[in-house]
Amino acid sequence: MAWRAPADAHVPPSDHSPGPPRRPRQEPRMELQAAVQPIHFVDSSLPLPAAPSLAATPGHSTCDTCLVRHVCLPSWLEPGTHTSLERAPIARRRLRKGQSVFRDGERCEFIYAVRYGSFKSVASLRDGREQVMSFHLPGELFGFDGLATGKHPTTVRAIEDAEVCVLPYAELSEAAGESRSVLHHLTSTLSAELVRERHVAALIASTRSEERVATFLLNLSERLHARGYSASAFQLRMTREEIGSYLGATLETVSRCLSSLARQGFVTVRRRQIEIIDPEGLRASYADSV
Repeated sequence: MAWRAPADAHVPPSDHSPGPPRRPRQEPRMELQAAVQPIHFVDSSLPLPAAPSLAATPGHSTCDTCLVRHVCLPSWLEPGTHTSLERAPIARRRLRKGQSVFRDGERCEFIYAVRYGSFKSVASLRDGREQVMSFHLPGELFGFDGLATGKHPTTVRAIEDAEVCVLPYAELSEAAGESRSVLHHLTSTLSAELVRERHVAALIASTRSEERVATFLLNLSERLHARGYSASAFQLRMTREEIGSYLGATLETVSRCLSSLARQGFVTVRRRQIEIIDPEGLRASYADSV
């Protein structure tokens, strides 16, 4: 199976240029590039370098040169061991902010690895609103939610310009049957997602809004630190409204909680820029919820 890059979308002329009548504006398409490359498993404990710009050309690199290879899949396997994965076509998709990787109800055929950028999983509620279910950071895998039924129950959307690697689930499943290491890594990833979801559900059900926001910041800090980023200073890629949707709070409540944590000396907040200046104090103050 192979992918081809789609043709460039039509760009209508500006208001000051002559030309044919303006066409209706369309959502920009995802760039999709693929090459049949072996998947080399690498150590998930190593740090993550800085992400590239969206203008970088990804078509000629392999997993060996990928910036998140060491946090995506395990490295204790020797190259050449897993022929099912070596034959798998590995595509990469570039997405602009707001574009969807897949939508609610689509068939689950691939697992996705975040190469750079960030994503959110959203579920559609009966009243038409969307509920943020999770966020996905560089080096993390997503797409497992559709394995039980064969269809995705959520929509995953980029919250900034981003890129994912597309891993065919059939080949991953075959490799898991061949290797305990692959099986362990995939089951560990699934387990971590379940633990995170239950943790969030418990937070929403039994804690105050301030505790939810503090826990969210600490969890985000730990996840970024595990991928080589600063644990103390980072930018929130998601909006306060999206954080509120995730934590079961309003935008105003999230803003008020951040201001409260800042007044207590735990963090500094400059728009989306967060610095945790007293992580131990923050953790100690909200130990019951972390």
